[in-house]
Amino acid sequence: MGKRKYIKYVTSEKLDRVNPKNKQLINKYFSFKNMNLSDDTKTSYMSDFNQWLVYIMEYYENKYILDIIENDIDDMVDLLEDYVAFCTSVLGNNERRIQRRMASISSFFLYLRRKRKIKENPMEFIERPSLKAGEKPQIVQTFLSIEQVEEIRKKLAELGDLQLEMYFEVALTTMVRVKALNSIKLEQINFEKGIIERVIEKEGYEVDLYPSERGMKLIKKWLDYRKENNIECEYLFITKRNNNWEQVSKGAMQSGWVKKIGKLINIPHLHNHDFRHSYSTILYNSGMKLEDVQELLHHLNPDVTLKHYIKKDANKIKDNKKKFEI
Repeated sequence: MGKRKYIKYVTSEKLDRVNPKNKQLINKYFSFKNMNLSDDTKTSYMSDFNQWLVYIMEYYENKYILDIIENDIDDMVDLLEDYVAFCTSVLGNNERRIQRRMASISSFFLYLRRKRKIKENPMEFIERPSLKAGEKPQIVQTFLSIEQVEEIRKKLAELGDLQLEMYFEVALTTMVRVKALNSIKLEQINFEKGIIERVIEKEGYEVDLYPSERGMKLIKKWLDYRKENNIECEYLFITKRNNNWEQVSKGAMQSGWVKKIGKLINIPHLHNHDFRHSYSTILYNSGMKLEDVQELLHHLNPDVTLKHYIKKDANKIKDNKKKFEI
């Protein structure tokens, strides 16, 4: 067995460019913890945080951590999930190291919460399986196959929950973040063009969403149902509270709706972000150009799309290789 490849990601030059406010925040956390640890262990923890800060600098515009969370906690959840994918697919970090890093970051967020700097710990929205003694940690990232997607569609149709069925189809095929899904209003739906217009995405950008034809049909069916039953609300995704229909919360989507969908195919850890990974992979492996997938994900850099969101079809690669063998 060959040696595991080591990738030097953090450099002094990169550290010099890290947002000084983020450095200060981490240093305050270390001072508060006053950890009774060996120097080697402290160095390891600082190395972990430095890697995270450099990642934020390179992929998230060097933004101040507290500003990211204050804008929307889902933005930090996205960042953390992307970071796990980066550690796995780009740096080649093993699962135990990633588990340690996530535990350290979670502890940091708990400190910020105790200091009333944040209201919620973003790590609570990310599945991190608890480990028994001697058990190997697992980093959970789900890529739904076409067969699993079809199974979910079939079971949702049988379930008879029209809004949940529509939610899955729209969330999957638009690959949009839950914050944007939650914000969709009826006035933004353009049936003639088959799109959802001017949706506010990450960083406040306005984007158009392109649901599948099936998704648009389910939206029409849902709105017809609402009209027949005198259900009035400006938002597409709704819930009834105190006899009034209102916008459903992002939390209900993440911890209620998605989990219910996951249980249909025995994947209880399913997360809304997995729809982005899954459908971008399905599109790419079906032949869509990387640049088009990047555009649909609203990524500025195609490297982010390829490295963090697409799981290449190993069988397809193997079959293609046979064409060139001598």
